[in-house]
Amino acid sequence: MSILRRTDGWEVDQIGETLVFGFTEEMEQESFGDEAWREYTETLEQDTVCAVVTVVDISEPFDASTFDVWARSGEVAVQHGVERWAVVGDQLKRMSTISQLRRPGLAVRGFDDRDAAIEWATEA
Repeated sequence: MSILRRTDGWEVDQIGETLVFGFTEEMEQESFGDEAWREYTETLEQDTVCAVVTVVDISEPFDASTFDVWARSGEVAVQHGVERWAVVGDQLKRMSTISQLRRPGLAVRGFDDRDAAIEWATEA
């Protein structure tokens, strides 16, 4: 695993062609579309990613701007050829995230377990 970046609120790793983003309790939703967004889009622009795994360990409910970032993330993923996106988190976070990510050409699935999500994502 190659750690690309780690901050107090999120981290991103790349395992082969799978981008693994983890969001922790320290993540401030106001900054959701800032540094993490830049890291996400810059990595996708390198055309080395065909799957994404997002681990959401945030208990605070998502606000409108966070939902907007998830929706834009799905659009950008499809534009860059991402085929699979796995979401790990509690049931409510999985469902709300998946609802924003769904796009034609992007398989999106929820998981309780990070390892199972990575296994599914890397099958592509």
